[in-house]
Formats: sequence, C-alpha cells, structure tokens
Amino acid sequence: MLSAYGVPVVDERRAASAAEARAAAKALAGPLVMKVDSPDIAHKTEVGGIALGLRTPDAVAAAYEAMMATVAERAPGARIDGVLLQPMVQSGVEIVVGARVDPAFGAIVVVGLGGVFVELMRDTVAAPAPVTTRQAEDMLRRLAGARVLDGFRDLPAVDVPRLAEVVARVSEFAADHADRLAELDVNPLICRSADIVAVDALIVTREAAPAAVEPA
Repeated sequence: MLSAYGVPVVDERRAASAAEARAAAKALAGPLVMKVDSPDIAHKTEVGGIALGLRTPDAVAAAYEAMMATVAERAPGARIDGVLLQPMVQSGVEIVVGARVDPAFGAIVVVGLGGVFVELMRDTVAAPAPVTTRQAEDMLRRLAGARVLDGFRDLPAVDVPRLAEVVARVSEFAADHADRLAELDVNPLICRSADIVAVDALIVTREAAPAAVEPA
C-alpha cells in the first residue's frame, strides 16, 4: 500500500510453514529478520514474534518452529498467518512518521525520532495532511533532536530533502484514506544518507481492530 505512494519499503517474503520459510530464505539475501504475520498482534516483540540475524535456511526453518510455539503460548487466540521474512537493513537514523484523523481537523501527519526514542523522548511535530516536501522538511528541522539528521557518531548525515519527500508521500496516503483511516504508524524509517527505507508499519482502519501491516 505505501509503496504505491512512492514510499521505499524493504523486500519481504511470506511463509506459512517451516518449509516455505526455508524456501523464502533461499530467495532473499541474508542475514534475515523474521516477524510473525498476524492481524491480531500489533507489538510483535512482546510475544516473541521477532527473530534477528538469521543467516541460513536451516536457521530460518528452526526459528519458524520456535516462533510459532512461543507466540501461541504468549498470545493464545491470536490468528497467526505465518511469518514475514525481510533482509536486515543496515543501521541508520530512525524516524517515525505517523498519522491520525481528527474529527475536527481531518488527517494529521506526525514526524519524530523513531525506534526506541519515539516513546523515550516524545519529540514530534504535527501538521495537517497532506504536506508538501518543503513543509515536511520544515517539520523535520523543527524536531528538538534534529541535529541527529546531520550525522551522529558513526551514522552518516541524512539526506533531509529525500526524507522530506517520503514524509510527504506518507501524508498523501493519510489524506487520501482519511475516510477510513484511524491510525497510521511507519516506525521506523531507517535513514542512511539518501538510502531511506520503511521496515515496519501499523495501519488501523476505523472499522477494524488494530492490525500489523508490513509496508510493501
């Protein structure tokens, strides 16, 4: 869905069995990330629904079996459709782009520092959606932690105009689907210079329960 709006997303394969997971691993360049595929589980880590650094098809198959057992125990009753396999993305600056629909003001887009910092620092800027690329860049520069975009420790500076384009595309998605959208959370966008990719997303529609939706 997001890729149709020009949002760069990580490659992925779905698998509903250990054999399918093994085959998918052969089609992707490792190391890989495995995520449980369930419309009933929004926060995968809490139920053992994430496995990192899987380097071989055998490791992927074993992780599949272990994950299915763990998730069934920790989230009884949740519908499990299998797993999603993705190449691990090189570390970078993590940005969250979210949206919600306000009854009075319509679609609102929010940007902030992503990953673990989104809850720790609560450093966000909001604006009515959609926003232009220039408006999105202004939002990014208004973040209290905006200096991280200019390079931090061993991370290269982020191509802010390119990141602003991605934020603008997400805001267009939110505005176009405001009649059905309750909440949208792209977290994180991993940014290394101009290499920017969305690796996870949560989309909640008004008539549906929260569902974890990968950003392909």
